[in-house]
Parts: sequence; structure tokens; C-alpha cells
Amino acid sequence: MKKLLYLLTAAIMVFTFTACGNENKPEEQTTAQQEEFSEELSDVVNSSTTLPENESTSENETEVTNPVEEESSTEEEIVETDPAKWTDEQIIEYYKAAAAKTHPHVKSVQTMTLKELEVNEGDGLLGTLVEMITPFFVSALEKNSIEIDGITGGYSNLKVSDAKSIKAYKSGKYTVIEMTMKEQTDGKYADQFSGTVGHAITVLGDISVVEKELPQFDIGLDEADISLTYKNPILRVKIDENGIIESGEWSYTVFVKIANLRVDAVRIPLGATVKTGYGSVDYRIVLN
Repeated sequence: MKKLLYLLTAAIMVFTFTACGNENKPEEQTTAQQEEFSEELSDVVNSSTTLPENESTSENETEVTNPVEEESSTEEEIVETDPAKWTDEQIIEYYKAAAAKTHPHVKSVQTMTLKELEVNEGDGLLGTLVEMITPFFVSALEKNSIEIDGITGGYSNLKVSDAKSIKAYKSGKYTVIEMTMKEQTDGKYADQFSGTVGHAITVLGDISVVEKELPQFDIGLDEADISLTYKNPILRVKIDENGIIESGEWSYTVFVKIANLRVDAVRIPLGATVKTGYGSVDYRIVLN
């Protein structure tokens, strides 16, 4: 019974994430946002040195600089240009602009690692069914590391309220952004780019795709109770001076609970039911 749940859970993870990698992303953020953000920072930095309206220094006048005011202006500039001093909103907008600018030009690699599985109850001809489908699922698991286009997640909809913590800081010439997202729980049919984790990393979404990938079997997803909880979702990227994400990692662990999942072979009278089961898979996307 444990082996059957392993295979079913693995199939759902492998096929769903494979499909995720090939689907079109939602409308992306334009590079205009990055320019707007840069202009906003520039306006704030330069505001302390801009002369008020109707005031100017003539050619014959000698400009007198107040040392105290000059020191204050320099300090303000450092504060506004240091990512560690940005607000959460500024960090989010900077990340979204960088993701949109980077997306068309890169590929990422996603991998999955099975952590644990447990079946509490089950019935039917489990052993025979397992023997039939094991070779197919083993082959699929061997291919669970695939390349996907662009930057992951529905980042154009990312907002401050999606995150538990947000941090940005300088590392040499790079700006590093780190976020821990709030946990998300979905049912069987969801949007892979929605929710706190979907916005930042991408989730499984509609897991009915597993039925299309396994025409040899009738899988009773509609009647089954399935929940997926995404825990410890973390995003960390390194952005260069041109606003391009040079490297990054997006990860979480998805916990799957299954109840009353029926699987029947299509051409022969063979089937089994997982009454209650549990599993978890580590998911990771890496850029460069």
C-alpha cells in the first residue's frame, strides 16, 4: 500500500510540474516598472540638493555650502540607495521589474525529491496493480529534473502581503533579495500562479493533468479528497547592476494528503483504493 501511494503521489508531482514548465505565464511586468522605480529612487536622492522654485545662483554670486546640510544630504543619499534601507514595497517592485526584464532571456532547472510517504488504509488488488504501473512511474521519476523557460512564478501579481519576511542588501556589485512567503494550501484544481506561493514560486495547480498522462488507468480524482500544503517557501535572487537576475533559487516542500483515491486499470478488471495517505516532496528551481 505504501508503494502504491508512492507511485501515485510521484506521478501527480512529476506530471503536474512537467506541465507547469511548458505552460504560458500570465502577463509579465514590463521593463517600464524598473525604470519607474529607478526614477523614483533618483528623485528621492536628488530632492535634497534641488534648489526651490524661483531660486538660483547667479554667475557672479559665490555659493556658500553649509557643512551640516552637506553632511545631511550625503547621509540621505546613502540611505536611499542602500537596498537594506528600502521599504518592503520598494523591494517587491524592484524584484518584479528584474524578473520581467530577465524572463525572456533565461532558462531555469526544476527538481523534485520525495521525502516521505505513508498509507494508513487501503484495499483492492494493490500488489498486482503496482506491478503493472511501477516501470512507467520509475521512468517518469528519472525525468523529474527538467529545464523550464524564464523566471518562475506569477510575479506580476506579487505583493507585500504574500510574504512573511522580505529583505534586500548589497553583496559586492549585486543586490540580493530574500523572501519567505506565507504558506499556501490548495485543493485538486487550482491556478499554478495564484496565492502567496504561486505568485513567488509556482504551485502544482490543476493536478487533473495526471489523468491525461496515464490513459491506461481510470483515476478517481473527482471523488477523492486531496489537499496540498506548501511549506517553507523561500525565494532568493542576486540582481546585477543592470537589473538582471543573474542567479536565484526558489524552493518549498509540498505536503500531500490523499483520501479515497480510486485507481482502476482501463482494459482489465483490476483496481485499488487508497483510503488515507500522506506524502511530501521537496521542490526546487535554480537559475544559474
